[in-house]
Amino acid sequence: MSLYKHILLAADLSDESVAVSKKAAALAKLHHAKLSIAHIVEYVPPFYGVGEIAIDIELDMEKKLEQEAHKKIKKLIQELSLEKPAVWVLSGDKHEEIAKLVEQHHIDLIVVGSHHQPYLHLFFGGSLPEILLHHLLCDIIVVNLEPL
Repeated sequence: MSLYKHILLAADLSDESVAVSKKAAALAKLHHAKLSIAHIVEYVPPFYGVGEIAIDIELDMEKKLEQEAHKKIKKLIQELSLEKPAVWVLSGDKHEEIAKLVEQHHIDLIVVGSHHQPYLHLFFGGSLPEILLHHLLCDIIVVNLEPL
């Protein structure tokens, strides 16, 4: 009997995240689990403000980021020889979007990388793994992306 049935790779698609992807794929194979991949685009558009009027100068930047993410995920799937995993490229708050996926798709393990950015919690309330640990009931494996 497998411990996990559905594993979610929360991919930031950085160069360092290949290690996270390989570990998620290995865990899915080990547990005979379904592997899904999610990337969340958190684009904050730049604005020029004049008085109370703000003009968005990059209306289609979010779509460009989503298209680029799809390309990188397609390449990752080929590199890891994955057989048609579910793929979600979503826009919004990372921990909220991942929480929705966990609930909607009965995900029981999340694999995510950590870049160890000091003082990040002072500005944004914590890193993605820290926030997920406090808001989700499923298991989470955090892969260290920093060299020792």
